[in-house]
Amino acid sequence: MRVLVTGATGFVGLNLLAAMGEDHEPVALVRPGSTTARLPDGVETVEGDLDSLGGALDGVDAVVHLAAAVYAESAMAATNVAGTERLLDAAAEAGIDHFVFLSTIGAHPHVESDPDSAYQRSKVAAEELLFEADHPFDVAAVYPTYILGPRDYRLTRYEHVRPVAANRLLVPPLYTYDEYNVVHVEDVVGTVRHCLDGNPGRHLVTGPNLTTRQVLGTIADATDGQCHILPVPYSVMRWGIKPAIDLLAKVGVSPVGGAAFTERGDYGTVPPALTERAPVAQRSWQSALTDTVAWYREVGIL
Repeated sequence: MRVLVTGATGFVGLNLLAAMGEDHEPVALVRPGSTTARLPDGVETVEGDLDSLGGALDGVDAVVHLAAAVYAESAMAATNVAGTERLLDAAAEAGIDHFVFLSTIGAHPHVESDPDSAYQRSKVAAEELLFEADHPFDVAAVYPTYILGPRDYRLTRYEHVRPVAANRLLVPPLYTYDEYNVVHVEDVVGTVRHCLDGNPGRHLVTGPNLTTRQVLGTIADATDGQCHILPVPYSVMRWGIKPAIDLLAKVGVSPVGGAAFTERGDYGTVPPALTERAPVAQRSWQSALTDTVAWYREVGIL
């Protein structure tokens, strides 16, 4: 099966191409001027983008649509929605059999979305094009939570490792008060391949909901083991330490203050009934973190 992969040079794309077996022959859609140096040896490439697909789908049996804009709202509308529509039209003309779309957990119908997230809104709009229209091919969507693992060349996950690697003592939520739901990139890749094997519909890829202490503690163990995590209850930070820091900042003793100390961050948590879901055998959340750290060490970042 020849499979066109958009977003092939991204985090999930590189891991997917590396995992493609004999049953799936990938064709990487690469934008003009983009480097192909990190693609696995022997992967076929075709130059183009979602604005100008040209003959990218010639001889293709399936499409895996990973490409997405994540920053400017105008780019999200152009790429995540309009680009997906053009790709769907081209796929219909090409007579493909399977179309697999990488979505985001906040776009799943059973997960509460963030109304302030333009990215989630763009994914929901793209899915209306997938599931609210008749297509001459199978349609599948994959909904991962926070993906971790190797080949993070853009260092988008390094923000969670850096504080641990740079400090001997961390005091959450002084540094951060976050909640996580972590999945291994190989589980996401495995789910994509599961969809290509004729399993349409919506597929969650979720782990257990985790605390900051669990995540940072596991990262600390996976680095040099010298960073210690000293948890402070959120109530103590919110009603005790924060007012004291704000007062010190007001009188000029402390250079920092404000809400940043008690802001909550959410990296993909889901309702308890939706945790630890995937259509493939899952790797542990600990391995997702430790494999990420190991890869950063392998490439010389740690």
